[in-house]
Amino acid sequence: MTRLLLVFVCSLVFVSATASGQMISNSTIHNDSAKESLCAARANVKPVAFFIDQKYVDDSRAVHPDTTFIAADGIIPELFECRVSQSTGRYEADAMVSEQSYWHLPRPQQFTPGIKTALGQGKAADVCLNAGRQKAKREDFDHGFTSGTDVNEITLNVTPWYRPGTTIAGMKAERYDIAVEGKLFYKSSGPDLDAVNVTCLLSPMLEVKSIQTNGREIHPITGAFTW
Repeated sequence: MTRLLLVFVCSLVFVSATASGQMISNSTIHNDSAKESLCAARANVKPVAFFIDQKYVDDSRAVHPDTTFIAADGIIPELFECRVSQSTGRYEADAMVSEQSYWHLPRPQQFTPGIKTALGQGKAADVCLNAGRQKAKREDFDHGFTSGTDVNEITLNVTPWYRPGTTIAGMKAERYDIAVEGKLFYKSSGPDLDAVNVTCLLSPMLEVKSIQTNGREIHPITGAFTW
């Protein structure tokens, strides 16, 4: 039994490592409708639309031809792979995984390289701070500042500050929007710099949906990045 389990796990690792095909809709992967209903019932989830790598589907079914794929949304979206479990003998969820490179829920068009990368977070911060400078309309700019925790995608899997429906810079945020906080510093007549707080709500394509200067902070700033 241990040897069989090891072979099964290794085969899944191989499938995951080699998947690199075209992303297709779940409506085209030819799930058996009865097994799909059984899979959802035994996983106790409501299936939603998703996209998955065609090669991942083909490679998985080459090893387990009876595999059914369904996805469920939530704080952490999950892909369920149902088949006859070697440990229980039941047709049920035999593998579950959160969003990966080979599957994801439908998303709006997003900028590249994406908000989950350091470069993408830097681009979002630049857009917000530049927009803040235009709104502030002040001379003697010195530098901008953003925190390592202050560029956030609006999702279900985050703190309450960054969930859909939260009001950011005077506008209700939608899922996959981007919230940015930062500071602009200007030279003054004394030894200290004058600070202007900036809060932005950006679209997934980094369009400025709303901006506020010297408004209420979303949460206390921690970290240190200059701009």
